[in-house]
Parts: sequence; structure tokens; C-alpha cells
Amino acid sequence: MSEHPIHTFDRLIKRQRLLLKLIGIDSYDPAFRIHSLTFMLVCLALTFFVISLYDLYLFRDDLFNFVYVLITIFFATIGIGHISVFLLCSKLLAELLEQSYRTYRLVVDDQREQRILQWYTRLFQRAVDGYTLVFIGTSVAAGLLPLAIYLLSGDRVLPYGVVLPFVDPDSLVGYELNYIYQVSCIIWTPPGLVASVCMLFGLVLNICIQYDILAVKLQDLDELIRSPHPHRDAMIGCKLRSILRNQQRLISAPTLGSSLARFIHVFPTRQSLWIPGLVLIPVFTMQLFLFCLLGTIIEDKGVKFSAGVYSLTWNELSKQDKQIFRLLLLSSQQPQTLTCAGMTCISLNLFVNVRIPKLGVLSVCLMCPSNYRCRKSSTQSS
Repeated sequence: MSEHPIHTFDRLIKRQRLLLKLIGIDSYDPAFRIHSLTFMLVCLALTFFVISLYDLYLFRDDLFNFVYVLITIFFATIGIGHISVFLLCSKLLAELLEQSYRTYRLVVDDQREQRILQWYTRLFQRAVDGYTLVFIGTSVAAGLLPLAIYLLSGDRVLPYGVVLPFVDPDSLVGYELNYIYQVSCIIWTPPGLVASVCMLFGLVLNICIQYDILAVKLQDLDELIRSPHPHRDAMIGCKLRSILRNQQRLISAPTLGSSLARFIHVFPTRQSLWIPGLVLIPVFTMQLFLFCLLGTIIEDKGVKFSAGVYSLTWNELSKQDKQIFRLLLLSSQQPQTLTCAGMTCISLNLFVNVRIPKLGVLSVCLMCPSNYRCRKSSTQSS
């Protein structure tokens, strides 16, 4: 007998939570409390952010370095945004993770639902492995490339735009101190960012799983309505209530987002050859693409679920079951979408059409679970 997909899912989740635990922000634990590691992480992130703000003032008359530092601030904003979510929304994160586990636990004997879980679990595993490899690999490359350039050509290139206060980056000692500080930041930031994004990816995939399982249940319900089963009416009512409960649980499930600082990279790359930026651009492009793709998939599955409800043989239902069907029909007309603070839909259209002026929306609004959530289709038109 093959292993239940929940075991593979559990191993993947535990691996990501271990990374979060190592830096003190495993908020997916219901018993999470702020401790010394958490405090140290917050201090490191705030220090990086404050230094970046200082550098904005330092390079206020140097356009290239000013934008270079601005990129660094967006990176700092990403980290602080994630940390804020972990600290302020720990109960919500634990609830979302438990809901994902519940989706797996509810599937026991049905082979079709088992296959759905297996497919999405394999997809989740490949996404985690691929994203981890690319992100960690590019982070290592961003740290080592400046050193290789310095050894080969003598040019003093730094991975990021941050410069330590009162340290001359043009001097040999100043360059070395700045380089060591930036590499130290690269050591502790990628594990947390990778783990948080991979956890988020798993939570969003859970919405796709629930939609596919609902589609299977709708198919079974339609077959039951058409069948001459002796206990047909009682079974139809039970199935209708089960589908309605699951669909309501899906509607009420918020999802989190992560911020991206991709498109601001275009500016310094055009102005000068910025090798670390060229290394990091593919990572953020891939990250934005993945979530935009998921947003499109979720939207499509919501539309298909609504069409499946419409196609049920509802005219053969009893009067009482028609009342339940009416509730299901009304709720199915509100398919889920991923939105950015309720202002724009996260989909492939966003990925294609996003421009530099929209960076403020992308880099700030996608952090808070109270803003970035599954929203009803009625909000899209507004």
C-alpha cells in the first residue's frame, strides 16, 4: 500500500519550520512565544534597515548609488514584512497550517481524492526543492561574485547597496568590513525567506486541492441524484451539506503573500553593469511568476466549480434539498481570487502588465494577511 500523501507533506512542512525555528520565528507552532532568537533577528533586521536609511541620505546626490540603496531598502522591507507577519499573526498562521493538514486528513478511502493529494504533494515538493536550490544558489553567487571580481580585476563591488556608517567603502579596510557585513546578512536571511515563501506556497496550493476535491464530490452528487438508490434523499441531503460546509470553509480561508522587489532592478542595470542584480533578478522573477500563476489557477478553478454547481440535476432534488442547493449556488458565484491588498488581482495578467510605478504596491501591500487574502469576485470589478 502506498504512503498517504500527508506523510510527504508533513516532512516538507517540518523541514521549512525547522529553518524558521533556527531563526526564532516558527509562528506556525500554536505555542510560539517571542524569545531571545526572535529578539536578535528583529534587531538584525532593524539595524540593516536603519543603515540603509542612513545610506539614502549619504548618497542623496549620487543617483546610481541612491537607487542602489533604494533596492537594498526594498530587500529590508521584504524581511521586516515577513517578520511582522510572523510576530503579529501567529495564531492565523497556525490556523492556516492546521486547515491544510485537515484537508489531507479528510481524504481516507477515495482513490480519486488520494490521487489529487498525491499530485499536488509532488508539485509542492518539486516547487520547494527547486525554489530552495535557486534562491540559496543565487544568494551564494551574489555573495561570492563580488569577491571573484575583486580577486580577478581589483574592482570593489559589493553584493548590496548598504554601506556601514562612518566606514569608507573606497578604502581597502572599509571595503572588507562592508563586504563581511553584507555576507553575514546573506547567511541568515535566505533560510528564513525560503522557508516563509515555501510555507506560503503550500498554503495556497491547499486552496487548489480543496477545489479539486469539491469537483469530485459534485460529480458524485450528480450521479447520486440520477440513481434509484433506496436511501437516495437522505444521502443527497448529507452530501449537499458536506459540500456546502467545505465550500464555506474554502471561502473563509485567508492566504498570505510575500513582497517582491523585482522591477526596480531594471533601473541600475540599465545605468551600469550591476552583476549582483543580474544574479538576483531571475529569483524574484520566478517568485512573482509562481504566485501570479497560482492566482490564475485558483481563479480558473473557482469558475469551473461554479459551472459544476450550475450543471447539477437540481430539478430532481426535494424541496428541502433545493434550499441547501440554493445556498451552494449563491456561494459558488463568488469564486476565490488572490488580491494585493484588495487593489489588484494577483494573476498572470499582473505578471505581464506590471510596471515600475506599481512597485510601491507590490513591495508593501503583499505582506499583511488582513490585506492579502482570498477575495470574492465582486471585489475585482471595484
